[in-house]
Amino acid sequence: MASAVLQIVFKHRLLAIGAAATLAGLTASRAQAEPIFDPSYFNGVTSSLINFETDGAGNPITLIPGGRRAMPANAYASEGIAINGIGCDWSYDGNAAFHAALVIAGSPNISFPSSLCNTVTLTFTPPVLNFGMFVVNNRTADPNGPLFIARDVNGNIIETAQFEAKFIDGTIQTANTTADYGFMGIGSTTPIASVILSKTAATFDNLRFGPHVVPAPGALALGAAGALVLLRRRR
Repeated sequence: MASAVLQIVFKHRLLAIGAAATLAGLTASRAQAEPIFDPSYFNGVTSSLINFETDGAGNPITLIPGGRRAMPANAYASEGIAINGIGCDWSYDGNAAFHAALVIAGSPNISFPSSLCNTVTLTFTPPVLNFGMFVVNNRTADPNGPLFIARDVNGNIIETAQFEAKFIDGTIQTANTTADYGFMGIGSTTPIASVILSKTAATFDNLRFGPHVVPAPGALALGAAGALVLLRRRR
């Protein structure tokens, strides 16, 4: 009898350990994120591309070099994104090195935001699994480069990335500017609800994101409930 009791307890402990391992695996998989270095990552992925040459209704944005125009937060709401920031404008950067880099990106005139805005929040509705953008940074003015922080629907940080060597494709040098350019983003198993962009002397263009996903109930909660049901059945 004692042996049978010990066997049952042992089985229950194994089940609990197995459930804990499974939950740990789910947690690890949900936290996975990988850097995106090239827009071709989005080939074959359901996604949106905003090149900022037009507004959300498809109307061309026309500015002279050095010009800017206020961008409403809901300008691209039809794509499932809100872009918020004080002074977050459509911008035609007058810097020759920046313009040359944007020509390489294939979207030469309009980018975002203007020099008046150094912090931008992107909010995806519903959240997305992938996000990236073309970046041009004046290394002369900001050796560290812009930074982004991606968060999930609960505000937890999924990934933080700095525009560093691994994201830089090339450099254009002029008298007062060392313009590093390249594509920077992440792909995540955890849906990305928002991204905060911080910059000092950079511009962003060719924003890509998708697919949109509706977050499922927490895997941890489901796994724990399943483990409890199994334990009760054993009893």
